[in-house]
Amino acid sequence: MPELKSKQVRCDALGRAYAGSQRQIQFFVNEKPELLNLAISDAFGKTFPLRWVSPLKNEKFKEYRDSQFLEALGLRRFKGNLSGFWPARGPRWDALACVEDGTDGVLLLEAKSYVSEILGPGCIATADTSIQRIENSIAKTKSWLQVDSSANWTGPLYQSANRIAHLYFVREVLGVEAWLVNVYFIDDPHSPTSRADWDVGITSLKADLGIGDIPFCANVFLSAAR
Repeated sequence: MPELKSKQVRCDALGRAYAGSQRQIQFFVNEKPELLNLAISDAFGKTFPLRWVSPLKNEKFKEYRDSQFLEALGLRRFKGNLSGFWPARGPRWDALACVEDGTDGVLLLEAKSYVSEILGPGCIATADTSIQRIENSIAKTKSWLQVDSSANWTGPLYQSANRIAHLYFVREVLGVEAWLVNVYFIDDPHSPTSRADWDVGITSLKADLGIGDIPFCANVFLSAAR
């Protein structure tokens, strides 16, 4: 695997990331999908016939967000529902797949290579209408999971929280079969992280968000490609 060239330039002219979780998930989706698919099936205890729609090499590894993620998954008809649930500039998905089992089933994927990558600046929405929409949708998601309403989902763990909220949106609001996968890479050359480190980090994340096991969500651990 190539080393990261600079903090500012993350990808080459073809969209290929130089390092980190972005590079890893690009590699597994395009070069070793059978390993990724097997790990996901094992995590859920069921076989998923997956067709990956991002990040694809022939599309310069494009990642999707907002209505484009619905379009990529064949759910364009629900664009209006999404705008009512979440404001623009929502989650940018590391990878997306259609579940080819005769349904509209979809798989949403978030990838990480080191524990602190889970953390972020929190919700940066400024418009009152956007903040209200986010808070309302988070409240509904918390209720779905029976999470204490006081748990902070808009702080440093907002990225994880908004992915969970979108799982709720697709499954419960749209009524579409959906699964959320967190892929944690072990010993990425750019930022080596052990399975033990991940276990500690994930335990802390769940405690801070006030969550237990999330339905239709699984963690996958993969040894990073070199």
